[in-house]
Amino acid sequence: MASPPPCVVYSTLSLNTLTKRCRIDGRLYDVHLGKWMFYNPARQEKYFHVRSGKIDSTARSRPTDRQLSQIDEAAFSGRYPISVWKEALATPISRRLAEIWIASRRLHAAGLGPRPGALIVARNYKRNFRSFGPTAGLQIENARLLSPRYPVTQEEMIAAGVRPDRYLSCVRQTINGYVSDLCSVVGVVPIDAEEEIEALAGQINGLLTGNGAG
Repeated sequence: MASPPPCVVYSTLSLNTLTKRCRIDGRLYDVHLGKWMFYNPARQEKYFHVRSGKIDSTARSRPTDRQLSQIDEAAFSGRYPISVWKEALATPISRRLAEIWIASRRLHAAGLGPRPGALIVARNYKRNFRSFGPTAGLQIENARLLSPRYPVTQEEMIAAGVRPDRYLSCVRQTINGYVSDLCSVVGVVPIDAEEEIEALAGQINGLLTGNGAG
């Protein structure tokens, strides 16, 4: 990566899933809820649901902690076996954010997605009044405000260096024709980008622990 993206650091981000609002360092915003991330259109920022440094999901099909520890890994919860859920929910937010940011940059460069901006770090994340540690995310354009285009195809994504999610929901559920939702149990990832992912994830880890610039 030629130069790392800038970063915006917040102290506290509190999400209320019932009111569909979040409070960031005292200011209240309406948000659009997703199963893995939620979007703040006023600030054009997306943030991860997290738990103790790992990505989390609010999907109904998410196995409970008891199911994750006690049910056979070959058993299914929704479309995915427990083993795949375990892998997804063990992913550090630094790693997943790096994947999302790089994939978003590649999609935007190819005219297939909204432009990503700065990284976002909130040192304290609360969901429905319960603390879950730090969270992170990214600034990203609102695809609803972009000029409509013909819906992105799987082939276009791969040509841009981005692998679609396992069940292709990213191309079935575009916004104005653009790829917007990159998250799933087996989500969108950049192709052949391991070195870049590791470098950016390292920077994000530094920001999450307070050892990076921001």
